[in-house]
Amino acid sequence: MRNIIVIDGTSNAGKTTLCEYIKRNIANIATIPGANIFAKMHQEKYPQNPLIPISIEEEKENQKFFFMVELDRLIEANKIAKQGKDVVMDGSVLEILSVAYSFESIKGWNGIYKNSRELYEKFIAYASKMGICLPNKYIWLQANYEEIKRRNKLRQKERGQLLSEDNWIEANLINKQIEFFKRMSVPENSDKIYLVDTNNMTKYEVSESVCDLLKLKKHDKERDDD
Repeated sequence: MRNIIVIDGTSNAGKTTLCEYIKRNIANIATIPGANIFAKMHQEKYPQNPLIPISIEEEKENQKFFFMVELDRLIEANKIAKQGKDVVMDGSVLEILSVAYSFESIKGWNGIYKNSRELYEKFIAYASKMGICLPNKYIWLQANYEEIKRRNKLRQKERGQLLSEDNWIEANLINKQIEFFKRMSVPENSDKIYLVDTNNMTKYEVSESVCDLLKLKKHDKERDDD
């Protein structure tokens, strides 16, 4: 059984960019796309991704949906890891928890974080019962609000999109997600959860730093010149 590694962190912190770099440049590794993309790839089971919730009831339904997707993603990761490849997952159940933690404060949805924690405990119990291994390494990418806003504008320009600052870009949301990580980074998690502060770092520097941290071996000839 090989490693199952999660790339997680604050919204728009560069998780997908890092996963794409790893996919291009690291030997003997597989990547599993984020929950939204994964669900779209399996439309027979997930015909429609939920919208951004506007009520506590919608958020509870979203949590159920994404925990199901995360279970399928983890099952897929286990299959690949058992075949002898390291696996990198773009996001994890921690993302569901961090959003719930943020929404409870920002939107005043009392109890929504507790609801996500209860679903999380069921998730863990089911995985244990079925012999599904949990990820053994977590990378948490973190950047402050101003840096994330700057990157988002740059990315939208590169893609020719209309500029928008409301695509999961909100100071309170980012700050609450950072606060959530502090709650997760207790001593008993120090051997598996690593913080990478990406402020003042280029995409390449972030990628190199994480690969060094995880001791990931590159292809004989590096193919990414970004």
